[in-house]
Amino acid sequence: MVLLIIGAYLIIAREGRISKMVSELMTRVAELVELGWTLTSQTETTAGLETRRPINWWLLALSILLLFGLGALLYLAYWLVASRAHIFLAVKDGVLVPSGDLWLVEQQERERERSIQKAQEIKQRGFWRVMWPSVLAWVGIVVLWFVMIWLFIKLAT
Repeated sequence: MVLLIIGAYLIIAREGRISKMVSELMTRVAELVELGWTLTSQTETTAGLETRRPINWWLLALSILLLFGLGALLYLAYWLVASRAHIFLAVKDGVLVPSGDLWLVEQQERERERSIQKAQEIKQRGFWRVMWPSVLAWVGIVVLWFVMIWLFIKLAT
């Protein structure tokens, strides 16, 4: 994908028609591709990208727990059908205008910033001092799942 973007950039640059806004468009497209978006169409002044919305893991776990797997299959089928997110970038009157599922892009950028901050904090303070609450919560959830499964087996027999 990035090669496609760079190739289009080089073709436009070779023709001598590269402008600041086209350069800004291609830079933004490259940023979105880094976030996991797929370039679906591109012209000199427009670009269309798509991706899938994140799966709701709590809803999936609840559907497994309450509906014994059938709910999970139904939810996964629904997610596959309805999870496409689209964004369209266009240069209009010298301004880069995005439209579409902008909330998802903003969410991905916030998550990237949090990840960078967490990595810097781990580097400064150490892994266990930063991550012990997350590790403890994860272990607690795993233990809770095992206890629930054990209780379900005990009640079923």
